[in-house]
Amino acid sequence: MKHVLLSISILCSINCFSQEPNPDLFQTWYLSSVLVSDGSEPIYIVSDIEPEITPTLTILEDLSFYGTAACNTFNGIFNLPYSDVLETDQLSHSTDDCGIEIHNDFEDAYFNFIQLLSGYAIFSVDEGLVLQINTPIFGAGVFRNFPLNISEFELNKIEIYPNPTTSLIHLKSKNSSILKIEIFNAIGQNVKSIKNNFDTINISDLPIGIYIIKLDTELGMVNKKIIKE
Repeated sequence: MKHVLLSISILCSINCFSQEPNPDLFQTWYLSSVLVSDGSEPIYIVSDIEPEITPTLTILEDLSFYGTAACNTFNGIFNLPYSDVLETDQLSHSTDDCGIEIHNDFEDAYFNFIQLLSGYAIFSVDEGLVLQINTPIFGAGVFRNFPLNISEFELNKIEIYPNPTTSLIHLKSKNSSILKIEIFNAIGQNVKSIKNNFDTINISDLPIGIYIIKLDTELGMVNKKIIKE
């Protein structure tokens, strides 16, 4: 019986843990957004950062990687303990001052994010593939294997302010008409739907916390995070 159990254990260790990674992982990815940890760090939407930047991450089949941030470059080595888990074994990067505060702040977040990687998933969309990598502290980075298109750029230009807020939030959309707004709480429940009067929204009736506001527009759909204080 002991031999049987040992054999099962060995087979499980081979078949259950020595899985092959998704082959689509190994290519160049364009960063769309990054959040180091939920609730304690700002989320950086790349298309909102000015002057414009094009952060990338290229992953090779030997699990080495390299990329660009705002003005600095980086490289290192990943571990892949499971087929859907990506961990950073080594990371080094240049340390030039970008000369622009938002670029420096973004780079601090991006490099911290890369050091904390855990699970990942790859999804198909019309334009190509999307790679989402999570951190153990509820952070996430969203990458695409195609550059941001004009519609997505314009969608991410929709302004929401003030954020955080205690009651009213204002929306400003120059190039895309809003058709519908839905607000979701931290566990994905729809807590408010708005079908008209999109310029100002009153969320004084919602509990304090973090919410996702889903905007349906003529150019498509975009999600943004809002904080109720």
